Amino acid sequence: MREQILSGLESWDRLRAAPAWRIGMTLFGLVMAGLLLELPLPAGLTEEGRRAAVVTGFMAVSWLGGVLPMAVTALIPVVAFPLLGVMSIQEATAPYADPLIFLMLGGFVLAHAMEEVGLHKRILAFLLGPQRVRENPRLTVLALMSTACVVSSFVSNTATMLMMLPLGLAVVGRLQGAVEEQSRARVRSASLLGLAYACSIGGVSTLVGTAPNAVFARMASSMAGHEIGFGAWMMVGVPFVLLALPTAWWLVTAVALPLPATVKEPLERPEKPPWAPGEPAVLVVLLLCFVAWLTRSPLHLDMGSWAGWGSWMPKKVDDSWVAISATLLLFLLPRPKGLAAVVEQDHGDDASEARFLLSWRRLNRKMPWSVLLLLGGGFAMAEAIEVTKLTDWLGNHTADIAGLPGPLAVLLICVGVSFMSAFTSNTATTQVALPLLAAAAKAAGVDPLLWMVPGTIAASCDFTMAVGTPPNAIAAEAGGVSAGDMFFAGIFLNVACALLATGVVLVMVPWIW
Repeated sequence: MREQILSGLESWDRLRAAPAWRIGMTLFGLVMAGLLLELPLPAGLTEEGRRAAVVTGFMAVSWLGGVLPMAVTALIPVVAFPLLGVMSIQEATAPYADPLIFLMLGGFVLAHAMEEVGLHKRILAFLLGPQRVRENPRLTVLALMSTACVVSSFVSNTATMLMMLPLGLAVVGRLQGAVEEQSRARVRSASLLGLAYACSIGGVSTLVGTAPNAVFARMASSMAGHEIGFGAWMMVGVPFVLLALPTAWWLVTAVALPLPATVKEPLERPEKPPWAPGEPAVLVVLLLCFVAWLTRSPLHLDMGSWAGWGSWMPKKVDDSWVAISATLLLFLLPRPKGLAAVVEQDHGDDASEARFLLSWRRLNRKMPWSVLLLLGGGFAMAEAIEVTKLTDWLGNHTADIAGLPGPLAVLLICVGVSFMSAFTSNTATTQVALPLLAAAAKAAGVDPLLWMVPGTIAASCDFTMAVGTPPNAIAAEAGGVSAGDMFFAGIFLNVACALLATGVVLVMVPWIW
C-alpha cells in the first residue's frame, strides 16, 4: 500500500509538470467558468457576487491542482475583476500594496540580516551547552527544535528550515556516531522531522512568522472588524506554540520514532562562537523592532491597560510601519571590519554596497517575491468576496456547523483546514478557507474570530505529506526523510495540534477580543 501511494504521488507530480496539463486545465477552467456564468442566477446572489465566486473557484482549483505557478495564479484578479465588472483596476490592484505586504517584506529583511551575521548559530550553541542535553539524544533533538522554533518566530518557516538544515545535519552526524547502529536511521528521521515540524509550529507565534498569519490579520480587519496587532496575536500564537512544540517533540522522539535516552559518549560541547562583527547591531535592531511591535497597540487586561505608543503619532501607524523602519535602519548600518564582504563580479555588489552591512543586490536574490504576490492575490480575492456581498450568501449556506457544540465545531474546522493544507500551500489554504469561515460565522451569529483563528493555526499544522509545508518538502528532499516516516509521525501530530488549537482558541480568543 505504501509503495502504491508513493507511486501515485510521483505520477501526480509528473502530470502537473507536463505542458499539456497547464494548457489543457487552463482551457478547461475557462470553459467551466463561462458555463457557470451562463447558468440561472442562484436566489439571493448578485451577478457581481457570482462572477467573484467563479474567479475565486478558478484560482482555488489552480492552486490545488498546480495548474499555474502559485504567484502567477495570484495575479488573475488584476485581469479578471475589471474584465467581469467586479472591481476597477485601481480597486483590484490596491490589495497588492496592502500594509501587511510591507510587514512581510520587513520580516524577510530582518531574517536576511540574522543570516548575514550568523545570529542563529549562537542560539544553537547556547542550547547545546548543557551536558545533560548532549548525552541524551531526545534532549539534543529538543534543543534543535527549540532553536528552529525561536528563529521561525521572525523568519519564514522556509527560510528557517534552509538556514537550520546544515546545523541539523551536523547534529545528526554527531548523534549517529554516538548511538547504536540499529538506532541511526531513526535518529536521522526523528531529528530532521522534528526540525521541520518546529519550523512550522514556531511560525504560528507571530504575525511575521508565516504568511497565513498575515492573511488572517488582513481578513480579520475587513471581515470581522477587528484590528489584529502583533502583541494580540502573540497572546494566541505563543500559548499554542508552547504546547505544540513539546507535544511534537514527544510524539516524534518517543512514540513514532523512539530514540534512545542515552548515548555511548556525550557529544562534544560546541564552542561558544565569538561575537561576529555586526551581530550586536543586528540583535539590537531586532529587539527594538520586537518591543515596538508589542507596545504599539492598546492593550486592556484585568491588571491594567496600556494606550500604546501608536496613539502618540500624528497619524495612525501599524506593525508594517515598524517593520519598514527597522529595514531602513538596517540598510544604514556600515559593514564592520572583519565581516567578510561578499562581492561577486557577475551580478554582485558594487564598491559602495560592499561597505554596508546589508546589500540590496544580495537581498534581492534571496527575497521570496512570489510570497508577496501570493498574499496580494489572496487579499484581492477576499476584497471582491466582501464588496460583492458574496460572504452573506456563502454564510447562509455554510452556517450549519454552528448547530454543533462549540468545541466540536472548532475541532472540525481545525481538522478540515489541516486536511486542505496537506494538498496545497498553507497560504493558499487560508486565502480560500478564511472568507468561508467568516461568512459562516456571521450567518450563525458566532464571532468570526472563533472560527478564523483556529483555521489560521490549522493551516500551518499539516505534518503528514511533503507537499503540506515547505519545511516538510525540504526534510524529504534534502534530508532524505522517507514519506512513510513523515506520514506515520505526522498523523499523530495533526490530531494533537487540532486538539491544542481548539483548546487555546476557546480560552484565549474570548478573553483577548
